[in-house]
Amino acid sequence: MRYIVDSNSFITPHRGYSPIDVARSLWSKISALASEHKIYSLDKVKEELYLHDDELKEWMKANMPSDYFLSSDHAEVITKLQEIIAWADSHTFYTPKAKQKFLRMDKADIYLVAFAAVAPEEWTIVSMERPAPRNAGEIKLPDACAKFGVRCLMLQDMFREMGESY
Repeated sequence: MRYIVDSNSFITPHRGYSPIDVARSLWSKISALASEHKIYSLDKVKEELYLHDDELKEWMKANMPSDYFLSSDHAEVITKLQEIIAWADSHTFYTPKAKQKFLRMDKADIYLVAFAAVAPEEWTIVSMERPAPRNAGEIKLPDACAKFGVRCLMLQDMFREMGESY
């Protein structure tokens, strides 16, 4: 099993309970797991992370291997992306605003689901989002993952599953 990490799994700890200058062991562990090719992310996540010129962006540039961010530009991913778009567009439960937000092509969520759904037996998405299947106002990443047979874990659950600590 390989893990593909959402931007909020970096942003939430960095801006909240585990900033880089305080929780060095967490950030060292993340870098080590990336270097060992146990965790990855997508080019679309990189775009989100690099929007702000901040300490997190500089840390990512300095500490993550060059092959950490995988390309989402593959025919199989585009095919899955089309399936996910059709699912979201036709889903009558979600509000138009929820669909519009989830289907934004400049955000990583839909690409993460599409990428992992190509080979769900190989990939687990790591995100700080919690499922909210009864919330018509937002399509949450874990809920879209569930629809397409993709596992989605929170960051701490990934560490537990891997038998890692920091």
